[in-house]
Amino acid sequence: MFLAWNEMKRNKLKFGLIIGVLIMISYLLFLLSGLANGLINMNREGIDKWHADAIVLNKDANQTVEQSIFDKKEADHTFKKSTLLKQTGVIVSNGKKEENALLFGVSKNSFLMPKIIQGHKFTKDNQVVADETLKEKGFKVGDQLSLSQSDEKLKIVGFSESAKYNASPVLFSNYHTLQEINPKMTTDKTNAVVVRDKHWKDEKLNSDLEAIGIEDFVQNLPGYKAQNLTLNFMITFLFIISATVIGIFLYVITLQKTNLFGVLKAQGFTNGYLAKVVLAQTFIIALIGTLIGLALTLLTGLFLPSAVPVAFNPVTLVIYGIVLIVVSLVGSLFSILTIRKVDPLKAIG
Repeated sequence: MFLAWNEMKRNKLKFGLIIGVLIMISYLLFLLSGLANGLINMNREGIDKWHADAIVLNKDANQTVEQSIFDKKEADHTFKKSTLLKQTGVIVSNGKKEENALLFGVSKNSFLMPKIIQGHKFTKDNQVVADETLKEKGFKVGDQLSLSQSDEKLKIVGFSESAKYNASPVLFSNYHTLQEINPKMTTDKTNAVVVRDKHWKDEKLNSDLEAIGIEDFVQNLPGYKAQNLTLNFMITFLFIISATVIGIFLYVITLQKTNLFGVLKAQGFTNGYLAKVVLAQTFIIALIGTLIGLALTLLTGLFLPSAVPVAFNPVTLVIYGIVLIVVSLVGSLFSILTIRKVDPLKAIG
């Protein structure tokens, strides 16, 4: 470690360039991980707040809530604990802002209602609780909302914790309000039944219905899987690029020091000791680059607008940082193999 650190101090520019490249790679890597996590949250945060085990849908709905319609008697009260979920898409405007949203028809005391952070729950028809995504976009308690597809007027009486569903903000109201906006959803119809029952698989349903585990349901949300795969591929390629860049830089530096390694071998330094020097240099470079990249990422996160879906998971950041250091060490193996082949007599000349 002593020899590795002293060489780096004497060649600040050379090793500084490698560290600079690693900083940029780690910065991009951590930002992408935050973006991936943020996009995941946008799609599933509302569903996660249900703490549900399964959801019952019409078999022909392709696991999509809005396309699923069935008689509520077919599944209601079948499970230990369940509640009806009615859903329709709406375009709402308060006269200043216009937003696409989802309107959920729910029971106000059901587990589908997230925690209220401002105002109160709906108590009568045409009152809604909006998730805080709409609050951040300029909507407020008391706003009268007009709808593009209906003459009904809605009033915001409260805001809940952020509860986006498939990247859309959500409005919560009673079943009658949703029925007035979407006449197809009559009193005896529902889009879904959300289930809290660990033994949901043991219950038999009508042949027209299917019960889906909540995680499987989330994975099949439109665009969810493709989006995650794309970002994960990008992160994987960044790891590969990191190992390649470190490997190339260190390999070039090793070739430049062939004579020096020959002299050191002639003086009795073993291949194992010289390999430790290279690994130590790589570890120091990777550690400095990763830490600075992480610091820049967290600093950037403080200034990003709320419209950017970034969410940093401390555990994920630590894991990615460790993996980045490890792949950098793997990239240095080419240099170690080159050192082993150095012939002291030939190197000295």
